[in-house]
Amino acid sequence: SAVPAAPSTASSRATRTSTPSPAMRSEHAGTETGAFDSIAVGYDAWYDTPLGRLVDRLEKNAVLALVGDRAEGVALDLSCGTGNYALALAERGFRVVGVDVSEPMLRVARAKSAQANLDISWLRADASALPFRSGAFDFTTIVLGLEFTAEPGRVVGEAHRVLKPEGDLVVAILNRGGLWTLWRRLKRLVVPSVWRRATFFRPDELRDLLRARGFAAQGWRRAVHFLPLFARDRVGWVEWWEAIGARWMPASATFVAVAARRL
Repeated sequence: SAVPAAPSTASSRATRTSTPSPAMRSEHAGTETGAFDSIAVGYDAWYDTPLGRLVDRLEKNAVLALVGDRAEGVALDLSCGTGNYALALAERGFRVVGVDVSEPMLRVARAKSAQANLDISWLRADASALPFRSGAFDFTTIVLGLEFTAEPGRVVGEAHRVLKPEGDLVVAILNRGGLWTLWRRLKRLVVPSVWRRATFFRPDELRDLLRARGFAAQGWRRAVHFLPLFARDRVGWVEWWEAIGARWMPASATFVAVAARRL
């Protein structure tokens, strides 16, 4: 099936993109368009650092484990930001539509998809009011996007509407009780950043939100069980810390992802 049509004035098609993924900084603007506009150009610099590359790999492994072996159909990446997960899905063989409210972030995504020679449709739209027909998509992702939307229930509801019956959704959040999230929550009290606008969720809150909007959780993955304060200069030790944390302190995970089936 073809990629669902969107208003021609808003959509644009890129040709390709490559690169990293969303890490602890969240690449998603949700409905807070101005929050990420000013940092779009330098946003991906995080992935050029040793810690950024490691965190990105841990997070992306968690999400792609939930995507599983599926690699066909039309996928929608909501709050796609600079396009890292849209790129990963396209590389797997999905026909991908990336949606974000921030045009500067989308410009970066278009450039990346062109560079990677990946055919991805990019659309500026509000994730809580999508311009697609019902049942248009086989698969949807929302990675670190709910934190920056004023109405997360509506966003999940829209994901439900545009998915086909028994379509799958993968959502990833920054766990409110995660070590890195706790650090972010403290830091934002004194350091101006986009995190001042963020709303963090617990895994049980996400499960309940999904259930209320017609989804059933199918599986969970967790990642990033270490504190950034002790990791920046000790990246070589982080994977060891990660393994220990995952085994003995799973609740400390900062990044939590869930796969859910549309009922």
